[in-house]
Amino acid sequence: MDRFVRRAMHIVCLLLVTLTTVGAAPVPALEVSFLAPGTGFTAERILAGEAAEHFESVPSADVVIMGKEPQWLRVVAHRDYPQQLAPNLVMTQPYRKAIEVWRPGDHVPLRRATYGADADLNHSTLFHVIPLPNGLRRGDVIYLRAKAVDVRPSRFTIESAAYVHRMDMTFGRARTFVLTSLSIVAVLALGFGVSLRQRGYAYLALTLAAQAVTLAIEGGEVRESSWLVSVAQDHRTNILLNTIATLASVRFLMFFLSIPPLQPRIAKVLNACSIVFLALIAVSTVHVWYASAMIGNVTLLVAIVSVFKAILHALHMRQREAFFLLLAWTPLMIVAAIRVGGLQGWLPIFDWVEFALPFTMTVGGLGLLFGMTDKLRQLRRENETARHRATHDGLTGVLTRSALDDAMQAAAEAAHATGRPLSVVFFDIDHFKRVNDDNGHATGDEVLRIVALRTLNRLRPFDVFGRYGGDEMLVGLPGATLDEAVLIAEHVRGAVSGSPISIDGRRLEIGISMGVAQLREGETLGALLRRADIALYQSKAQGRGRVTGCYLETPTQPFTA
Repeated sequence: MDRFVRRAMHIVCLLLVTLTTVGAAPVPALEVSFLAPGTGFTAERILAGEAAEHFESVPSADVVIMGKEPQWLRVVAHRDYPQQLAPNLVMTQPYRKAIEVWRPGDHVPLRRATYGADADLNHSTLFHVIPLPNGLRRGDVIYLRAKAVDVRPSRFTIESAAYVHRMDMTFGRARTFVLTSLSIVAVLALGFGVSLRQRGYAYLALTLAAQAVTLAIEGGEVRESSWLVSVAQDHRTNILLNTIATLASVRFLMFFLSIPPLQPRIAKVLNACSIVFLALIAVSTVHVWYASAMIGNVTLLVAIVSVFKAILHALHMRQREAFFLLLAWTPLMIVAAIRVGGLQGWLPIFDWVEFALPFTMTVGGLGLLFGMTDKLRQLRRENETARHRATHDGLTGVLTRSALDDAMQAAAEAAHATGRPLSVVFFDIDHFKRVNDDNGHATGDEVLRIVALRTLNRLRPFDVFGRYGGDEMLVGLPGATLDEAVLIAEHVRGAVSGSPISIDGRRLEIGISMGVAQLREGETLGALLRRADIALYQSKAQGRGRVTGCYLETPTQPFTA
């Protein structure tokens, strides 16, 4: 019994130790605290440690630096960082944040900023990097005085020089890929917009260009250019570029999805958002207020929701471009919405958002460029279909009168220019009115269609064939002399009249009468057609169902095969 009690007590003790160990929070490597404004301590007293008890610990690892006045921070090491590791104090999200750092033993601060004289050109702008050449011992204190106009929180860690170098290289490669891709796609979109006269490409080019410049400013890629530094440091620049990119993207999406004609209600909302963005651009050239930033972010969210609704409607209507947009633009919209929510305090601010945003911009730009290309291909097919309908007879499928006139005029001009022969054949269906009267117009239409089809089967690919009017047909034969044209016409007559046409169980004997003429030197197309028409009526006068060639000024004898 005593042995059982001892074992039970031993198990209980082990459980208590385990629960205590699991429940205990790990001791952080660094403790970050901030000095509340208005305490009245001078820099000398703060650095002497007299304000140590007035620093308040940051409840999380993220520190938000806000306010017009510089903010004092205190970083305390809770473990040793030996000199051999080449440790560095690293501050994330350095954009638009300027800091002064007093390391243990420093009397003069080390300054860091994205732009200006304090820019650290030895490192990328992924971090503010403060080297600790003497290492850091447990209990050592680092004081920072920071000023920022960016609300994104920063995190302080101690990292080795090897880690910082590796992250700088990775960051540089990623930035090069993103900026190069965005720039190339923007140039391609602009080129397509100019050459194809499609404003949608211009909207896309403006969106991508503004995004690329914004990323270059935020990433510090322009910090070595002295004349761009002043522009990059102006806080209005970022607001203007983002608003311009947003406005251009809204106009592009309206064009891409054909929202105005297909979804007029959504178009009204997006037009209203566009007006707000235009007003914000005008206002931001003078000054940026908190209220204007709030209005811009809320308007952006309204535009995002409206565009998503438009995409869903377009998907329901089976618009091809909606599928491209859904695949290409959705990741960017989600990341942008999360970013705006974090900046407004509606959502947590995630570090990965700042890395995901440029990549989703690039993917979105490439995807939409492919989508625009597909849309233009679709528009080209529709235009070709419309052009075919405008130039081809709906019943027979051959050229209409206007298209036939244009084609024959071009053939006549080419014949005069090259000296090659050109002949024409006029023909119509014998007693076609009787066919309509005895069998109905539906049968007459079918007869026209079959005659046209049988004629096409006897012509060369480059011959011109069209319906001149009613049952009259005209054939243009480039390169054919009168004798050759008469033979071709006879082959056509045989193909049409050689076998009856069967329609709805009725067999109809169909004949055609034909007149042929060859273009003479200096002759107009009108004169050529008149001579072919005279030859046609000569065939009719000689009993129909035959071919007459215009060998004389006025044909008098029909051709007999």
